Amino acid sequence: MKTIIVGYGEVGKALAKVLEQYKPEIIDPQMGLHSASVNCDILHITFPFSDKFVEQVEEYKLNHTPKYVVIHSTVPVGTCQELGAISSPIRGLHPNLEGGIRTFVKFIGGEQASEVADYFRKAGLRVILFDKAETAEAFKLYDTTYYKVCIDFAHRVKKFCEENDLNFHEVYSLPNQTYNEGYTQLGYPEYIRPVLQPIKGPIKGHCVLPNEAIIKSQETK
Repeated sequence: MKTIIVGYGEVGKALAKVLEQYKPEIIDPQMGLHSASVNCDILHITFPFSDKFVEQVEEYKLNHTPKYVVIHSTVPVGTCQELGAISSPIRGLHPNLEGGIRTFVKFIGGEQASEVADYFRKAGLRVILFDKAETAEAFKLYDTTYYKVCIDFAHRVKKFCEENDLNFHEVYSLPNQTYNEGYTQLGYPEYIRPVLQPIKGPIKGHCVLPNEAIIKSQETK
């Protein structure tokens, strides 16, 4: 299937490697990359969400008349429905996301999700389908927000330990590690908790804070 990937940052580069058997063409105006193709079967969107995101995707749809549009970017819930697109969020560790895409299940949500499932399976990916694109959009937003909650909690414990001359490992890490071991042995692996080490400085990165802002703005409506 004729494939175009729009955006050649960390997500776009990783996706291009995973889908290399389809010989994807790359579009990234900021890098001087333009496609000579007018039409395509699948248009992959990998550039970050912004106020102009919907407008930009609509323009690429007009220029390349794809049969399917797959949005891998993290976007507000409802964006893919507005664009008539499929949602398939990326998971993995920045900056090298190829391993994450190949390792994690690739969730695909939307009315046309089943029509592109084999396309991804033939690239070696495990696929789970959602009827609604909104399900995939929401899962990704809450996925990274949950990670932020865990980071914030580790910071909270670390701060308390420093202020009260307590050992962080003994207050937080060791109890949670043995908690996970115990509940796993008792047959309740669903109770397992993340055991993080508090990072120095404020939370940064591509996803965590922007995604939390998006989901908060939608929760208050």
